Amino acid sequence: MRYLLLFSLLLPLLSCSPRLDPFGTETGDYLASFDHYAINVENLNRSIDFYQQVFGLDEVHNGTGKENIRWLSLGAGMALHVIETDRSQLRLQKGVHMAISVGRFDEFVEHLRDIELPFETWQGVALESNDRPDGVRQVYFQDPDGYWIEVNNGRILFGKPALP
Repeated sequence: MRYLLLFSLLLPLLSCSPRLDPFGTETGDYLASFDHYAINVENLNRSIDFYQQVFGLDEVHNGTGKENIRWLSLGAGMALHVIETDRSQLRLQKGVHMAISVGRFDEFVEHLRDIELPFETWQGVALESNDRPDGVRQVYFQDPDGYWIEVNNGRILFGKPALP
């Protein structure tokens, strides 16, 4: 009888507890995942040319149909939405950046040198890369509109390292 009373007192508390997986599980229908990153640019064609030259991104179907927007694939169903619009209220800083992981980091850094795109470490040392505390190598640079981009050599995902 005592256990039944205790259970009846605890039941309301247990039923009001927050869900531990508010966005679903790995096998659920509602797993949160990255979809796209949108940037506002001054010159749409210049920005598209930049991202295609630096990263070799393919242009994908623009579902909006608007001429001031173009979409580039970031792989795995993710996209970069490039939007030509007013940028007067933007404040850009290095701490707010898009990060892209590449499998062949040294080759990518050489590519940056070949196309003469200035890059730096997190600390601001020009034309060098640095190691994060977790051992991942990285560089930073800005696109034609001043957006900061980090490129790194891969993070450890689900216990398996990305390509070296």
